Amino acid sequence: MYPEPLTLVRESDECTKKCQITRIECFRFDCELADQLQPGHGTDCHCGILTISTNLGTCGVGQFVIPCGNLKGDFVQWAVVFQKLKGLTLKDGLQYVHQKREVWGEVRTQLMASALTNLSEKLESSSTTVEPELSFLRDRTYLFDHSGAYISF
Repeated sequence: MYPEPLTLVRESDECTKKCQITRIECFRFDCELADQLQPGHGTDCHCGILTISTNLGTCGVGQFVIPCGNLKGDFVQWAVVFQKLKGLTLKDGLQYVHQKREVWGEVRTQLMASALTNLSEKLESSSTTVEPELSFLRDRTYLFDHSGAYISF
């Protein structure tokens, strides 16, 4: 299955100890942008990204595809559980995600774990570059123009 999230963080890494989550944003994309990320996704699912920003200026990104039937309530209600991670260190955030696995379900857990893993990898490599295929994600105007829903903490 997926690697244990806590194995992704080295406790001795000074950068990891100083890193705190300062902002979490979730974008649910419209059909045009969803087609760029998930070609052929159809209308039976919601696609988007979650970004995690830190006090060190590093940003982690996770992508999601949620089958429409799995989204109980609206998107904001679905994403609000991530709010509790704001202010946590990377290590504490990964522990919290691991603790909430059963309550959150696989999609939310995997989404946040992938964004935190991406963040951890960027901290290790000291790289803030966005993967070439996701470079359009730096254009916030484009993101907002092509988002059907947005939430920020």
